[in-house]
Amino acid sequence: MPTVIEKKLAFDFPADWEIAKYDRQVDLKSGEPASFYRRVIEKGGVQNVQGMDVVCRLPNAPAHLQFIEIKDERKRTLIAAKRHNELYKIVLSKTVGTLAGLLLAERLQEVSLQSQACLTQNPVVEVVLFLVEPLPVPISAEKNDFRRLNKQDQVTLLDQRLSSKLGQWDLAFRLYNLTDRPALLWQVRDLA
Repeated sequence: MPTVIEKKLAFDFPADWEIAKYDRQVDLKSGEPASFYRRVIEKGGVQNVQGMDVVCRLPNAPAHLQFIEIKDERKRTLIAAKRHNELYKIVLSKTVGTLAGLLLAERLQEVSLQSQACLTQNPVVEVVLFLVEPLPVPISAEKNDFRRLNKQDQVTLLDQRLSSKLGQWDLAFRLYNLTDRPALLWQVRDLA
């Protein structure tokens, strides 16, 4: 079972999925090289291009890819509405950057992304934002319900905005978190 550790979260994927840590930095301890995105795109002088954290190829035919962006916001103090607006822009930017990177990887026949670099096959692409946010701080019993509702409304709005925009690009979108998510094909463990 392939496992990816990102921001104190461990993602366990089914054994038949092909997983690429798309934005992996060089690991001096293990000697693992930086990912194609870091070596060729980012270090190649391209600016303002971002990449998703993980790109998966599901064992389906026709090709099916899943782009996963992981945001562990538990220590962040920025106002949720403002942060959700930033996340909207980040997910869109990283989606476009990852699509461009995979197209380039396919063109260059990059071995490390051999299974994921399949955009000419017109794969199904699903974008996933795995978002972990801090719990609302209770002010009082009466106000806590309102704050929780307001926070949920903000998350719902983020979900709707990303679903709508990515839907225009013919990409599916899913928003997951640690506590309130539908059953996933992969599992997440909190290492914090």
